[in-house]
Amino acid sequence: MGLKYVEQIKSIVLTLLVVLSVSLTFTIWTYTPTYETIQHAPVLNISIAEQQRVDDVIKPYKMIASREDNMTGSMSPFDLERVVNVMKNWEISDLTLETNNLSAVELNELIHSHNRYTLFFPDDVPFPVYDIILPFSITNPPENGFDRLIVNWNRTENGELKIYFASSKSKTLYSAIAGNVDMNVLKQKIVSPTAEFAKFTEIQRKGKSSLFVSAQDVESIRYTYYLKEIDTNRFREALFSDPNLIRQSPVGATNEEYSDGTSLMNVNLLERTLSFVNPSAETFVPAVPSKLVFDSLDFVNEHGGWTDEYRFASINPDNQQIDYQLYLLGYPVFSDETSTKITAFWGDPGIYRYWRPYYTLDLSLPFDTVISTLPSGEKASRVMKNVNELDFNNVDEITTGYYLTRDNDQRLLILEPSWFYLSNNQWSRISSDVLGGGKFGLE
Repeated sequence: MGLKYVEQIKSIVLTLLVVLSVSLTFTIWTYTPTYETIQHAPVLNISIAEQQRVDDVIKPYKMIASREDNMTGSMSPFDLERVVNVMKNWEISDLTLETNNLSAVELNELIHSHNRYTLFFPDDVPFPVYDIILPFSITNPPENGFDRLIVNWNRTENGELKIYFASSKSKTLYSAIAGNVDMNVLKQKIVSPTAEFAKFTEIQRKGKSSLFVSAQDVESIRYTYYLKEIDTNRFREALFSDPNLIRQSPVGATNEEYSDGTSLMNVNLLERTLSFVNPSAETFVPAVPSKLVFDSLDFVNEHGGWTDEYRFASINPDNQQIDYQLYLLGYPVFSDETSTKITAFWGDPGIYRYWRPYYTLDLSLPFDTVISTLPSGEKASRVMKNVNELDFNNVDEITTGYYLTRDNDQRLLILEPSWFYLSNNQWSRISSDVLGGGKFGLE
């Protein structure tokens, strides 16, 4: 073959290689692979019940109105919500610390002075928390709290109201000015209705804070509800970071334990309660009170843990503990047979301990209702003074509520109206056998 033909073949091969290279490059640039549709894993919905806002769980439990001629009061959630809703439109300014050594006598005087009403809270509510409900004009309200909100409803010279925030626990007293007050609305929705409240009386004690209780017998209803249980697997999925690592083990006949090697959840099948602990989050640093409220509220909201009406009940920033009490129709529920509280100990980071019930009241269908009558708070106080085992001066509060017992055979929860007293941070029931001359016992 001549040299001429060899060169022609080389040129043809080279041309073919160039064309092939261009074709491959074009194919690579324009190639779109055909993928199967990716099936995303379904989002796990661990929310057990509806979420709650700050004003859903931070509520006063009692209101007292003091006039020139009498004292009245109410624990009705409808009355209390109406009052708070009116106050939400006010503008609070000039928050001033009056004293950090408020005496019991001075606090009593503030409450029973004429032409004012007082909202009672179960424990100190930090100012930054209540700022969401009743906005303050200052940017950073103090971390101090209050358990008595006192409003003088007389108009001042410049058309504003003087209000007080008192703490019976820390002995602090703040004053403030409420502006943007519609006096007609105030009279129509707050002041005038107090005339129709039940009569209350002040139980005075020398050098101690007074107790403000009903002066009349209290009509009440005993409720019986069907017991509903929440599947504890839902709490397991919500509380552990990786449910796939959880191992279950029985503990006796009435308990079950779940662990992922780091955290532990114990379920009490008899009491229908559960406890969760993450030891690695334990901390000995005191909490910022408002942060403790917000963190615990967010935590329970994350898994929808407000399975019934639970309200802020107590706070201990020193050990990062906060309690939310079960309520029914505006009244607290207590029991010796099971837990009626949600308790959280905050840690670093996240939750350290978490105790709660996993039962819920089937409010949609009461099994039974019975109308009954409780003696007046005045009468209950009188009898309590004669109980040798009780130092009446150490009683911090007396209130009506419900005592919860169970009928396990029929899976029922019975809520009996009762009087309760608070002493040494512990609520105890006063049996109502006093009616008809029966024995009045403390349980």
